[in-house]
Amino acid sequence: MIISLAVAAVSVIVNATASVVAVATTPLATPSEFLWAEIGPKKALVCKLQQLEPCLNNLPASVRSQLPSASYQFHALLAQRGAMVLPLHDASIAGLVITNFANIPKYQTINWGVGHFSLALDKQAELTYWHELGHLYAIDALSRQDKTITNPYQHEWLADVYLVWRIAHETNSLDLAWQQYHRRNLAAMADCEFMSHWSVPVLAQILATYSVAQLQQFSDFNGFWQDFSGKLVLHDNDTLDEFSSLMQRTFGAGTVQPLPGYMYWRKPKLGQYLKPTLVRIMGRSAAQSWLAEQLMAGETEVEHY
Repeated sequence: MIISLAVAAVSVIVNATASVVAVATTPLATPSEFLWAEIGPKKALVCKLQQLEPCLNNLPASVRSQLPSASYQFHALLAQRGAMVLPLHDASIAGLVITNFANIPKYQTINWGVGHFSLALDKQAELTYWHELGHLYAIDALSRQDKTITNPYQHEWLADVYLVWRIAHETNSLDLAWQQYHRRNLAAMADCEFMSHWSVPVLAQILATYSVAQLQQFSDFNGFWQDFSGKLVLHDNDTLDEFSSLMQRTFGAGTVQPLPGYMYWRKPKLGQYLKPTLVRIMGRSAAQSWLAEQLMAGETEVEHY
């Protein structure tokens, strides 16, 4: 069962609605206790965890009443993550973003039978921040199609869809989008618990379909979502569960000798999703050999632009 650790504890993230249309241009860093991120006609309050109480005082009472009453509850919800978002019901305030960038790792690592590998994470604070804003954009994008977000996993991959669009506009490159792709793969390989954030099947479709220039042609996220959602093909829950089982069987602790027939019908597709990441950390020759040994070769791979 796919469960999102980022949002499962707060049910409002699935049910909330917001009107969010434009790029948030407010700087990420600020010397003050808080900042307002402009999100279309609304705004989101961004608070540092260490200055949470004075920051929350900037919310009107009608909005503050929607949030936990005690600071320890926010700490428990954020846990070891670098940021989280809580959507809000209000005419002008879309949500609350809480950050603790000290928790953001500088590397994504994995250690399994063939060795220990590490991927350096560049600009991860910015990516984390944009991803959290993406939750708010996702709420609006689906509401414009008279749809709602039905589960936490959907919330996660939608936020990463926004992240890729934002990366293209902010950096004029897709390098950081590929970093997010690799990070999602490596996290799930290292611990199947992170299949809850495994947006790779969706990211693969964006990266195979759009160039930087094409993404930049969409001046707002809603325009991009309207285009991409008509092309997007999603796996059902049973298929995602099978991918999770195969990932656990392949990379999990205590894994023994390969079983060639185990989930054989999912191996080529999983190999397609993993190959760009394995090439990145192992090199093309070693990655191709490993995939062949695992019977995961065969599907057309996602090429890195």
